[in-house]
Amino acid sequence: MSGICPCTVGNSVSKALFGLRDVKKLNCDAPEQTAQGTVLSRKVQHSNTMYHESPWQYLVSFRLESGEEMQLQAAEEQYGKLKEGSQWKLTWQEEKLVSFEKL
Repeated sequence: MSGICPCTVGNSVSKALFGLRDVKKLNCDAPEQTAQGTVLSRKVQHSNTMYHESPWQYLVSFRLESGEEMQLQAAEEQYGKLKEGSQWKLTWQEEKLVSFEKL
């Protein structure tokens, strides 16, 4: 009878978790960026991956003053304050909204 050694499974899980930690660390090392932007749209979606702290992702699309459009992941409390058409001074890191101030 063939089976999977519990050590192999444990090592695979451990490697996956350490890999996730390394990905989060890399994202924290990315520089923060700041620009003015207008909220274009908002959406909530369910995430089935282990890479997110919550099963829900709060996504907000912005048009920056440069004309560039981007989508950022917001915290739930941030998401509630960002209404379509509102203008903000945004600070983000990678794809995550860090902070915002009303213009």
